[in-house]
Amino acid sequence: MDIDDIFKRPPLPKSTVGTKRKHEAPSLDPESYKSVRLDTPSGPAPTAGADKGKAKAKGVTVQDGSDEEDEGGAGAQEGEFAPNGDADYFAEEDEDGRFFGGGLNTVQKEVLSIMEGSGNDEQLPGEDLTPQSVRKQLLNLEKAVNKNRDLRTRFPSDPEKFVDSEFNLLEAIRAVFLFSTAPALAYPLMLENSTPNTFADLLSHENMDVPIAVVEVLEELLDPEDLEEVDEDEEDGDGAVEKKRTAMKALLDGLVEAGVVDLVVAQLQRVNEEDEGERNGLFHTLGLIENLISLSPALASPFLSPKSPFLSFLVNRLSQTSKPVEYDQNHFYAAEMFALVLSLPAEVVQGVNEARQRVGSEGWVEILLKVLSTYRKRDPVGSEEEEYMENVFDALCSCLSSPTLPPSNPSDPPVHAVKAAFLADEGIELLVLMLKAKNMSRNRAIKTLDHALQGREGAPLCERFVEALGLKTLFAAFMGRSDDKKKKKAALATTHEDIEHILAILSSLFTSLPSDSPPRMRLLAKFVENDYEKIDRLLEIREELETRIAKGVDPILAQEMDEDELYLEKLDNGLFALQLADYVTAWVCMEDDGARDHVLMLLSRRDKSLRNVIAVLNEYADNIGEGDRPEDAGEDAVPTEGEERKAILAGLARYLESIE
Repeated sequence: MDIDDIFKRPPLPKSTVGTKRKHEAPSLDPESYKSVRLDTPSGPAPTAGADKGKAKAKGVTVQDGSDEEDEGGAGAQEGEFAPNGDADYFAEEDEDGRFFGGGLNTVQKEVLSIMEGSGNDEQLPGEDLTPQSVRKQLLNLEKAVNKNRDLRTRFPSDPEKFVDSEFNLLEAIRAVFLFSTAPALAYPLMLENSTPNTFADLLSHENMDVPIAVVEVLEELLDPEDLEEVDEDEEDGDGAVEKKRTAMKALLDGLVEAGVVDLVVAQLQRVNEEDEGERNGLFHTLGLIENLISLSPALASPFLSPKSPFLSFLVNRLSQTSKPVEYDQNHFYAAEMFALVLSLPAEVVQGVNEARQRVGSEGWVEILLKVLSTYRKRDPVGSEEEEYMENVFDALCSCLSSPTLPPSNPSDPPVHAVKAAFLADEGIELLVLMLKAKNMSRNRAIKTLDHALQGREGAPLCERFVEALGLKTLFAAFMGRSDDKKKKKAALATTHEDIEHILAILSSLFTSLPSDSPPRMRLLAKFVENDYEKIDRLLEIREELETRIAKGVDPILAQEMDEDELYLEKLDNGLFALQLADYVTAWVCMEDDGARDHVLMLLSRRDKSLRNVIAVLNEYADNIGEGDRPEDAGEDAVPTEGEERKAILAGLARYLESIE
């Protein structure tokens, strides 16, 4: 006898309470609903064999009968008039005596009654929760756990002996769903009754239906969006929210202490997605992990450890593309979770930078690039696949922008594992092809190039970018051109964000490409060709940014702000893009005399001068951090990237002052 067949049950439907999930759970098989029966409000739930003795209702047929039969002849007396004795024709007949009976059985009429009464001011489930009812539910849960454990111990090889106790256990677990409607009342009582320890034990249950039910309940109990919901009849709204927050935090601490968090992650390796219920359970497991991280980001630290299977599971799951359609929700959700955990702030979550570098050292960069290569020739289908593509790009950007970690061996030079893998796996070439293809992935490719070329570790990638003929496609986007005018889509429009990333790419190229090298000469040639049209566009962008900043910062409010507040306000309105534009302008002036004269001419037409550029560069330099220098670093130590950028800005400003 197959134990799995005995415990096969339809998976729990997704909770009706609002959730922040961006994707719907995988759709359930309609066949699984055929066995569901509604429990009557006043009586116990029907058992599996309660209706064995009842005759099946006959299908409805239409026959031509004689007048005698219509008047109550023998034909009307044979068999039931309506299923389950539903012969309430005295109440339902109209004035002409038609429509005898409703044609509905008891269950159908009960459903209809519930639907018709849904708008009435009836008491909803969970509104009558009291300390006594909560304790009773928790006691029922403990009894169900103990009974099931006892029967499984006594009859380990005879599932029929404990199958009923397993069903009762699942019902007792699902009853805890209602506690999410009253966290301030129920959660302290759950801690008082050691419910977190009970859940920890159930997460290791042999029947996967039980851990999945626990996960779904915990996902509902720990939904962060419920914290902001306040009932209209609660006068003290802020106080109610604070009570909910305190109760949820206490429950979360209790679950962490009981080891529930680690057990939830371990469930990922137990799930068999060939089973529909377990596939749905995986979706809820990821949802629970997201709730945990949202409530306490520091809880992600164990997930990011090399000993945890979490990251490797997500990478493998998001890269699976040969699954049928019903698998796609978990496919998309894995990418969302991967991007989420890698974007967590390193100041709050320990091990984030190490996890990002693991993406390079574990060979996961190649997997991510293979996933993204799908969108070189085609656009994602639907909003969910578009979000999936963006999540993979975001995860890659988080890893590319992470700082270089010190080597384990002090004698070895520091290596940025992600950028090294990105270069070796031809990531630059893929992004250049995306720029040429001009599909929806183009904008994300520009952003990823910005992160890839930054810093000292990005110098080899800058040279590879020029060698891969990336300048032509980059400047086409910079100029706002499209080679395929018939296929000009709104998604291909160069946005303000794209312009900022393009300026950052040009800034990295000027910083990293060696002087008088062929790649640098090719870069300068782009600004000189076609009568300095690139410089015309650069000064046009500069003027647009100045106007945008002037409109975005209220001069009256600016007088009341201190220096730091005013600087942050200007950053919000495009100051960083202006700083990058002037950084590139200064380099162009220094590298080519003809370009310098053209810049001076364009500035004078706008009643501007190089002094305006110098002022922006000086403000940029004043607000750059010098970076973390090792305590044992001597005077001859290599300067940090912040110190190096400040020195470059100072040199550019001095040069511009000399020609002003």
